[in-house]
Amino acid sequence: MPFDKRKNVFISGSAYEYGRFGEDNGRHFIRDLSKTLLKNGFKIISGFGSGVGNYVIEGALHCIYLEQKDKVTDQLKVYPFPSMNGENTLNGGINLYGGTTLNGQADNIHTHYRDDIISQAGIAIFLFGNKLTDISVREADGMREEFEIAKSHKALLIPVGASGYISEKLWNDIVARYDEYFDSRKKFEWYESLGNPAARPDELIDAILKIAHTNE
Repeated sequence: MPFDKRKNVFISGSAYEYGRFGEDNGRHFIRDLSKTLLKNGFKIISGFGSGVGNYVIEGALHCIYLEQKDKVTDQLKVYPFPSMNGENTLNGGINLYGGTTLNGQADNIHTHYRDDIISQAGIAIFLFGNKLTDISVREADGMREEFEIAKSHKALLIPVGASGYISEKLWNDIVARYDEYFDSRKKFEWYESLGNPAARPDELIDAILKIAHTNE
C-alpha cells in the first residue's frame, strides 16, 4: 500500500522528562497515540527522537502485529538520526549543524535529513521537546526547526501544548495567530483543548484525531 501524503503523520518529539504527564503516563500517551493513529488509517513517520520515538514504535508494532496482523512496512517508517561524536560531527569531520565544509561547501546534514523525512508527511504532531544537555534539562531546538520545515511543506501542524516545553510554545503561537495559519475557525476549539493542562491523554488524542481527519 503506497503512502498517501495526506494520511502520513510525522511525529516530532524528544523527552528526557515528561512534565505534568509524569514518566509512566507520558510513555503510555505516546504509545496510545501511535496505536490510535494507525487504527484510524493513518501512517506514521518517526525520526526516533529520544524518549519519544521508541514509544511511538512500541505502540505501532503492538497495533500492527498483535491487533491488525498487518505488515509494518505498510504503516510505519522510521528514520533514526546518525550518531555523533562529542564534537557534534560525523566520522570524517562533517559538522551536523553547519560550519565545517565538505568539498569546500557548508553541509548541514541534519537540516537536509529532516527536510527529506518531513516532506513525506501531510500532518506533523509535536510532543514535549526537551533534552538533557550536560546536567540540565533544556529545550530541544531541533523541534523548532522541524516545525518550520513542516510548515514550509504545508503540513497540518498539531503541537500538543499540554505536553509542555517546545510543544507548548508552538501551540501558543498557533492559538495566538490562528487566523494566520487557517482559513476557517472550524478547528479552533480542538486546538484550544490541546493546551489544556487538565485534559486526560484520551481527550488529547481525540482532539488530535479530529484535527487530523480534517486533512483527508
